[in-house]
Amino acid sequence: MEAIVKYLGLDIGDKRVGVACGDAEVRIATPLQVIARGTIEQDARALAQIAREYDAAHLIVGLPRNMDGTQGAQANAVIAYAQNIARALDLPLTLWDERLTTVEATRRTHETGARGKKSRRNLDAIAAAVILQDFLDSQLGQATEDTGDTEGVGKDEAFFAS
Repeated sequence: MEAIVKYLGLDIGDKRVGVACGDAEVRIATPLQVIARGTIEQDARALAQIAREYDAAHLIVGLPRNMDGTQGAQANAVIAYAQNIARALDLPLTLWDERLTTVEATRRTHETGARGKKSRRNLDAIAAAVILQDFLDSQLGQATEDTGDTEGVGKDEAFFAS
């Protein structure tokens, strides 16, 4: 019997990291939690604990491209952070286009009737779930149209930790 690949989805911000989980069999992403950013070592420890708890074997990280598909300073910072985390956790890394995921996460939050500071805080975990769900859907061939971008990190280009 083939092992089921489990994924940890991350929405990396300047102050927080939203975390979600999902697997290749069920193909449903679930928001887990939000961790406050600290040093890379502190963040790696917190994420390693979550990865162990959920048996994650692969990281899917939202890449904040500009609306025209280019990568700016924020995308470059996320790439560097994600590569450091992947190396620390010794997990393969896939960077996934996250354009408009915050809009979708906000819509989902409002649909549930959630309001206030707690809902804004959970927004990062919901955004991580949106990113991971998009990735999981693409594995079924249900992805939204490809961006057609060939410059830099593509929608499904993987980086593997060494």
